[in-house]
Amino acid sequence: MRGRIPSNVVLRPEDLALLERVFAQVIPEHDTHPDELAMLLVRLFQDGLTTEPELLKAAERWFR
Repeated sequence: MRGRIPSNVVLRPEDLALLERVFAQVIPEHDTHPDELAMLLVRLFQDGLTTEPELLKAAERWFR
């Protein structure tokens, strides 16, 4: 999943805090590039997965 995050992404501080928490839980378990995981989480968030459990589950499925 290489690419850039669209410039029209609007994330509030609480959204960033949520994404950071999920990132911190997922990154140690998978051998992936941090930038790819960050883009995945932002895209999932944009697609409507806006809770920690939803994001965790979707990220885990992605890396299986």
